[in-house]
Amino acid sequence: MRRSRCTSIILLLLALSSLLPIMGCGGPSALSVASLRDPSVDMTWPPAPHPARIRFLREISGPEQIKAEPGALARFLEFVTGEQFQPVPFVTPYGVVSDGGALLFVSDSSSGVVHRIDLTRQKISYIVQAGEEFLSSPVGLALSPSGEVYVSDSVNAKVYVFSRRGEFLHVLADGQVDFRRPAGLAVNSKGVLFVVDVLAHKLKVFDKNERFLGEFPADDSGGKLNLPSHVAVDKDDKVYVTDALNFTVKIYDEAGRYLRSIGEIGDAPGSFARPRGVAVDSDLNVYVIDAAFDNFQIFNQEGQLLLFVGKPGKKSGEFYMPSGIHIDRNNRIFISDSYNRRVQVFEYLKEENR
Repeated sequence: MRRSRCTSIILLLLALSSLLPIMGCGGPSALSVASLRDPSVDMTWPPAPHPARIRFLREISGPEQIKAEPGALARFLEFVTGEQFQPVPFVTPYGVVSDGGALLFVSDSSSGVVHRIDLTRQKISYIVQAGEEFLSSPVGLALSPSGEVYVSDSVNAKVYVFSRRGEFLHVLADGQVDFRRPAGLAVNSKGVLFVVDVLAHKLKVFDKNERFLGEFPADDSGGKLNLPSHVAVDKDDKVYVTDALNFTVKIYDEAGRYLRSIGEIGDAPGSFARPRGVAVDSDLNVYVIDAAFDNFQIFNQEGQLLLFVGKPGKKSGEFYMPSGIHIDRNNRIFISDSYNRRVQVFEYLKEENR
């Protein structure tokens, strides 16, 4: 009898969830670097007397810093069950993406949650399901030019599409394209979506209307992949892919033609042991996370190492198994510091700002 009642409540909640309003704003909010910066921490890389290129801004460690909002569905659940809403902490934050304003999404692969963080309003809400299907292991995140949020789930083997307010819209190419283990996601300036399919050793590509365009690279390409994991695009629409078991980052043009690689296996600066997230700033510098080194390395387009930032630890600017990285249009750098259960935020200082 108890199970039947609980099941009825859950089904009622699922039915009502599509009718209840979801909290959130419609468009991006402005957020200056000054308002994001933690004045108690003053850290730049490289150290003086060299000109600073990277500045630490702050860390985000979850709802204890930002007010977590229960949302309409959670409030209804409180009313039905009498149980108080509890904010969801970071467990192992993995993917991260910003809209360039105040809105930040962080995927947590262990807890099956995507955190939606409004930094201006100091509020957090949560994405935990797509329709009637719960998220299992959300990893990759990307935003389309029109504001849709793409979420890859490596266990459910699907890519879900949500509104920027967290409303579930649909499954990408549902029933038309099979993913084996979708992971990294990126969207270029034309709205083309790139999905890393780890076990297929390929990227699957969709146009701005989510029509499947095909896979790359070609089997005879010099840029063949071996368990790729993350992907990024630059302002010129070149595609950067973390090629995990080849211990490098491969660069392609938009059509998937191989251009060149950055890095190689090793334990010295400029090489990789466990490469993960990749991103590109406005000056086309390439940032690569290495979970074994607990740092991120910055390269120029020719693959020359410019700088590395971080070391193992728990303090600001230190890392413990970092994973995802995203650089927004304001050159703010968001890094998911997975085992420290936080997101660290940095800023790339262009020459005129140094």
